Amino acid sequence: MKQSAVSAITVAVVAAGVTALAVPAGAASAAPVAKASAKPVAVSTSWLTAKSGIALTYPKLATGARPALFETSNGGTSWRALPAPPFTYPADNDMPDATWGGGVIAVTNGTHIVVSRNAGRRWSAVGLAGLPKARTTFVGHITIADGRLFTLVNTIASSGTTTESVYSGSVKASTLRTVRGLSVSGGLAYGDLTAVGGAIQVSLGTNYTKAHYWLSRNGSSFTTAPLPCPASTSALLGGVRDGKPVALCSSSPSSSGPGSNTHQASIAPRLGGQFKASGQVLNSPNEQGFAAASDQDMVVATTFPLYVTGNAGHSWTARLPQNAGATWPDLSFAGSSVGVVVAVTVNNSLKIVGTVYRTTDGGQAWHALVLP
Repeated sequence: MKQSAVSAITVAVVAAGVTALAVPAGAASAAPVAKASAKPVAVSTSWLTAKSGIALTYPKLATGARPALFETSNGGTSWRALPAPPFTYPADNDMPDATWGGGVIAVTNGTHIVVSRNAGRRWSAVGLAGLPKARTTFVGHITIADGRLFTLVNTIASSGTTTESVYSGSVKASTLRTVRGLSVSGGLAYGDLTAVGGAIQVSLGTNYTKAHYWLSRNGSSFTTAPLPCPASTSALLGGVRDGKPVALCSSSPSSSGPGSNTHQASIAPRLGGQFKASGQVLNSPNEQGFAAASDQDMVVATTFPLYVTGNAGHSWTARLPQNAGATWPDLSFAGSSVGVVVAVTVNNSLKIVGTVYRTTDGGQAWHALVLP
């Protein structure tokens, strides 16, 4: 389960040797976000193409802060404001997440979901049918494909049992329901879901001892397929690139040392084919995300830098270092070379900042986009 924004950054700051982190508290000012004197804190970004994307921001990561939503059609050179979703910054610090696709913008605050089918002019709540009673519930990143919404929902029962389930429904529906058979439970349950490359892939696992993997070409029916990773690791799915499914196999957090674990790329020759490990094993700070621009160009987001490969994992280079540590809420590629990432970290004044970075060369070089 994804850590909250503030807790993840706090851990990173302590690891970096910073003794205090000033986390603002209280409600945000009633002034419009676009007129705030401080730079907005980007928390999420989603792109339809290399040029067209949206960014969700807050004036600060404080309970009650009001969001702003922006759209660009020129790769982030300029932005226009869209009506923002009705989610103030949550008290539990779960990072709000936005997805744009199929004429729909979907946003979750980690507990609830809202969608807009008209560029933010009207937002509608989307419920989760049959959600079990749980001590905690976390709604993950929303994927839009084949006219449907998909998300992973993680619940922890009072007994401590964790369940990871796939929920889905039409983009026009007011309720998402569990996809039959696509759920696992255990002491620790986790998973990943992607529709990059035209097919929906789901990977679920428990306790780093059991794993399952499903494919769908239409969003309605799923079939099992060979695992992308050994059950002793978790699979982060990079989608289908150049006709080949790409994944990253990561060991359990902090399994190779305090705050670090290992990773290795895994590639199948075709959808439904047998995956094979590719390149060397990377030992790095714990990973938070993974994306593939091609079957050669891949990026891993870790607690501190990004790690980038241009040769299917045979060598890795650290890029965009974050000396105080960072949370990377979104990392994706809209094509074979253009990608974006959001980094939320602390600056030298111990203020939380969130920045959208863009690459045009598969992740080797990144530049910050200026938001309103």
